[in-house]
Amino acid sequence: MVVWRRLAASVALVFTPVVALSADVSVYGSANVELASYQDKRPKAERLPDYQGLRVEDNTRGRFGIKAAEDLGGGMSSFARFEWELSTATNTSPNAAEDTNASLTQRMSYVGIAGRFGSVLAGNLKSPYKYTGGVKYDPFVTTALEARGNGGMTGEVLGGGGAFGHEDFLDKMVAYESPRGPVRGRIAYGFEQEDNALSLDLMFKRGGWEAFIAYIDSGNRKNPLTSQSFDYRAAKLGGQYRSENEAHRLSLQYEYIEDASDGTTSKPSLWFLGYQFTLGKMLLAAQVGRSSGDALTTQETRYAATGAIYKFSADTRIYTGYRFSKDLDAVFTLGLRKDFKS
Repeated sequence: MVVWRRLAASVALVFTPVVALSADVSVYGSANVELASYQDKRPKAERLPDYQGLRVEDNTRGRFGIKAAEDLGGGMSSFARFEWELSTATNTSPNAAEDTNASLTQRMSYVGIAGRFGSVLAGNLKSPYKYTGGVKYDPFVTTALEARGNGGMTGEVLGGGGAFGHEDFLDKMVAYESPRGPVRGRIAYGFEQEDNALSLDLMFKRGGWEAFIAYIDSGNRKNPLTSQSFDYRAAKLGGQYRSENEAHRLSLQYEYIEDASDGTTSKPSLWFLGYQFTLGKMLLAAQVGRSSGDALTTQETRYAATGAIYKFSADTRIYTGYRFSKDLDAVFTLGLRKDFKS
């Protein structure tokens, strides 16, 4: 509770005058807590002490952000955003350095301009790779049931690359996004010397159908812990079908990775298939996945998850479900999430 009181006081002191002066500034965020019961499914010799049992956790859903926009006239606008991560369950962000107890760590920050030509933005950005298909196709993302890192999608645990998979963001990037329409494309590039990281996507939508391709290349970016250059590339393709009333959704995604960051090249691949059924305020979902299991960036596993999400409103939901990752772990969870915005 201490972190929330401090955060609320800071927001009231610093940002309330700003919001009062400008209707184009908004504050938003999410709070989330799960009660999850884990079982370690690894061979007995590889099991970790204290892994099994009940946990009270956030799973990286807790966040706080500020957005600003301004109409420049002539069909043009400017915008800016800062967003931080914080754990609803603890007083320390899950991404804080081990030797700190920081409550907030940065997720994204950028400034940009938009018009009929599309949008140009720069800063610490969402990766087109991460947000095309990917986390957008998983209703259980940022819960213990999610596919990323558990055998269905690349993530920090199984699918390497951190920001190059479905985790984190890409800093010091400049990006272009085409205008919204049946065909949309995005490209983000690191212009600094000895950087040239690249992420791009292309999506086609028509009626209830969409299809996409996406690509990411680490360029010459260095691992901040080892000062060694990453050597990571990934490509994926997939799509989604939504029924006319959006009661049914069917999602499919395939990823192929080449990772030689440790001096030995591995080429894993991952499949993800998900189905969602919405009836009133209730969403039921079942999804499966499989990672091929090259040692450097993935462990061979099969992923399956099923669960339900009940939305009391657009901003409040309760959820429960079960996930199984073969030879890794299994978990049953019950969670509550509250979103908010000014």
